[in-house]
Amino acid sequence: MIHGRLPRAAAAPRDLACLGVLFALLLATVPAFASADRATPDRPPGASSIREIPKPDPATMGPERPIGDLSLPTTPPDDPQVGDSWVWWLWVHWPMPPHWEQRVLTVRGKSDHAYVVVDDAEWNVDIDQADVDLILERWENSSIGDEPDKGIYEINSTYFGEPPDELDDDPRIYLVWFDFGISSDGFFFYYDQYPEGTYPGYHSNECETLYLNTDNGQEPSGDYMISVIAHEFEHLIHWKYDENELLWVDEGMAELAMYFYGRPDQITGFNGNPDNPLDTFEGYWSDYIKTYLWSLYFFERYGGHDAVYDLVHETDDSFVGYDDVLAAHGYGATSADVFADWAVANFLDDPSIDDGRFGYLGDELPPFNVMGTFDEYPVIDEVRTVNSWATDYYRFREMTGFSALELSFDGADAHTFAIWGLALHGDGTTDVHRMTLDAGTQSGTLAVPGLQDPTDEVILVVANNSPGGIAAYSFGAAPGAADVRDPAPLAGSPARRIQMRATPNPSQEETRLVLQWPAADAPDAPRVEILDAQGRLVRALSAASADQADPLGDKRQLTLRWDGHLADGRPAPQGVYYARARLGDLRGRTLLLRLR
Repeated sequence: MIHGRLPRAAAAPRDLACLGVLFALLLATVPAFASADRATPDRPPGASSIREIPKPDPATMGPERPIGDLSLPTTPPDDPQVGDSWVWWLWVHWPMPPHWEQRVLTVRGKSDHAYVVVDDAEWNVDIDQADVDLILERWENSSIGDEPDKGIYEINSTYFGEPPDELDDDPRIYLVWFDFGISSDGFFFYYDQYPEGTYPGYHSNECETLYLNTDNGQEPSGDYMISVIAHEFEHLIHWKYDENELLWVDEGMAELAMYFYGRPDQITGFNGNPDNPLDTFEGYWSDYIKTYLWSLYFFERYGGHDAVYDLVHETDDSFVGYDDVLAAHGYGATSADVFADWAVANFLDDPSIDDGRFGYLGDELPPFNVMGTFDEYPVIDEVRTVNSWATDYYRFREMTGFSALELSFDGADAHTFAIWGLALHGDGTTDVHRMTLDAGTQSGTLAVPGLQDPTDEVILVVANNSPGGIAAYSFGAAPGAADVRDPAPLAGSPARRIQMRATPNPSQEETRLVLQWPAADAPDAPRVEILDAQGRLVRALSAASADQADPLGDKRQLTLRWDGHLADGRPAPQGVYYARARLGDLRGRTLLLRLR
């Protein structure tokens, strides 16, 4: 794992809490750590509790422990050979608390581009010579993917870049196997790329090293652990070219390295909760899967190996780096555009639709969970939230007698959304429709036509393709007109609707609600209510809070003022609220955000 290392010329360390982060805190014991992980049931059968070991934390680490014959050298000979032994610094989690240990390791295998070095205590216990021989074979000569005559070293070096050689003037990579004392698979520490003593409290073996676990329930030479080697090797390469890249991008590329080897991770976890911010990485299995799917989608749709190579070498970070690569390869799309299509592709996984952008070629996706299912209509004023760079899905069914379903949406103005209606027909065909949203209010409607079979379903896709944290939104669904036949989405809001605009929004004090509606349909003023995020009525706005209803040609306009208080006079707590207007058969709604 890598992240945010100092420039090579830097002499003084900085706050290491921001470096190499997989987890914000290292828990006090392995059992507690494992229990916390098991509480999130998103790991495939047989997988380790965590992929990569948490980085050292000076605040929680225990005292250093010497193990074995420390009279041996603490540095390798000039030209290491099979059988050579010396003392290594290892980051160990058992006995707790996590601590550095000095252990004797021995070279058990050597090839053109690697050494396999094994903790003496593990030799012929959890790893043997047959394992070493197969590991080196896969490293140098063969893989189980689309390029069986290429090994991991060639695949990664070609598609991501040549690895670094910072200190030891030896092009070989050390594949170091020992018992981590925690159920994880592997890691890369960039501390090894600096002289010992550069980071007080941290140690360096002063060579290009990938660390692999001998005691995690996996065969060292099995396809899974060899694929983990490819994963960690990408981290080493990525460190060389973009030391400050955000973890989610780097992990996604490392997951792609596993795909190139031929043994990608099993797709579980993320499909169970797609409201998981793409650009947030906390080390859960679902985090690896979401970055894998994003990277695979980008690889397949936007430039293949060349684009992946450029992304690793691109020094702009996160979505800015993706935008740079997209532009450099001549694509008119931005990362927000890619995310909008990706949200649909994850649910449908059907490359036969349109130009193929709604599916994958290289992997089969399991079904994605919906956040709610509706079978009674109309659905009115459903208020929900979604994370930035994340997606919610909703299912509508039991639409017997409908020729179309009209979806409505109103999202938080400070965000941007991509809203889709997917018609899943009973005959197995699928139609994809995108809602046109007003750029200022992030609201709109969409008619999903062609509903004839009683088993037809409609999926509402709500993708928040913007930064800024959690965003509130509301949606509705109602039977469309019987004569709806046009498959194109309807633009903007329908004419017969109460238009609502809140200003300022967000607000700490008073909020003004500006309403417009057709004068011919309703000469009187609408009733306006304030609801909380759970849909509970907290305040009804009276005529006393209204300005004069001004005529505007064929429309009328009214400005209401909400002082930010509840019905009992208390200030409304900080959070998401919803203003709802009703007048006869006309409806209007808008979202409000109260700040303190």
